[in-house]
Amino acid sequence: MAYGAIPGDASAAEAPQQRCKVAVAILLCLLTISVVPLANKAVLKRGANGAPLAMTACQLLGAALLFGLYYVLHSAATGALSRPTRAELRRKAKNIGPLGVAFGLKLGVTNVGLSLVSVELHVLLMATDIFWTALFARLINREVPSPAGALALAGCFIGSCLVSTNAIDAVEPGDAPLYAIALNLIGPAFQGIVVALLRKSATREIDAENTSYAEFTFLKLCFSALAAFPVALVCEGAAAVATVHLETARFAMSTLLVSGVQLSFT
Repeated sequence: MAYGAIPGDASAAEAPQQRCKVAVAILLCLLTISVVPLANKAVLKRGANGAPLAMTACQLLGAALLFGLYYVLHSAATGALSRPTRAELRRKAKNIGPLGVAFGLKLGVTNVGLSLVSVELHVLLMATDIFWTALFARLINREVPSPAGALALAGCFIGSCLVSTNAIDAVEPGDAPLYAIALNLIGPAFQGIVVALLRKSATREIDAENTSYAEFTFLKLCFSALAAFPVALVCEGAAAVATVHLETARFAMSTLLVSGVQLSFT
């Protein structure tokens, strides 16, 4: 599959409209995703700093409930709500499950890294995800960029590395331990896996099986929450998960932003 290809059998007449929708979704995704680190950092500073994994699990559960409620209400209103068969459940779990687990782990690593460094350094280090996205797109989806695309990817990655290296050099000793910087560099690798799996899963479910965007995102977030809660329990303990303090307004805002990013990303 080539970079930028539209999945499915879109005709020449439908292609411009489809690309316009994709462009709008990308723009909305970029606008919302740029605010997510700020919102999450605000939540971490207001009581959840000692339990970023618990906060992640609660975010994912809250976003899954939002999409689940919307999906059920919308399907009931349009008469499309039906009980899935076992074969459908197995297919959806096979196609969406790995993506959901990967995203749950990715968001957990990202929030732990964010809790250890400033938002500015976190964002700069996360910018290296373009290399991992291109790598896993090749390994998982067999996508090969054109020569011009490969040159653009190389330029973006080199630029991101230079900016990140400069940011690391500017950090005062003791401000950000090496393990904190390393953790913030692991997040982009998970992001590359998530993007590649998202394209693969969405092509199989949304395009081939006519699964709605809301249902797809709901199922993905369910698997993400199921992956995040056990990790939080193991790493932070049941007491930390049960007593994590989340300021309602900031947590609700961060959860809504995560939900918006996931829908526009899909």
